[in-house]
Amino acid sequence: MDNTFELAITLIKAELQNLKLINGLNQAGVDASAYLLDFSSLILKIMGFEHITSDEFYEWYFCHQKKLVENIHPENDKEFRERAFNFYVDLVVKKRELDRIFCGQDPKRA
Repeated sequence: MDNTFELAITLIKAELQNLKLINGLNQAGVDASAYLLDFSSLILKIMGFEHITSDEFYEWYFCHQKKLVENIHPENDKEFRERAFNFYVDLVVKKRELDRIFCGQDPKRA
């Protein structure tokens, strides 16, 4: 399997697991925001999104992550990997959409 693909899946999975942990701690009354991992810039860079800077795109990214960690048991490693793969696929589709829309234009507007 492609190393870039494996790296992206691994980073997405780690980010989802961390988000689930942080959300759980916050719900328990612990402010854990200082421990939130943010691999988004690295994930997006290795997937070819390095020129996308719009707030709308990042809002989609983080809202999508939030939905993915709902209703998942924190210790279900297999489901985290499956959701990481699904998020990867969603990002590939989003990139194709943006490439089609902004072909030859400034991608920062995406």
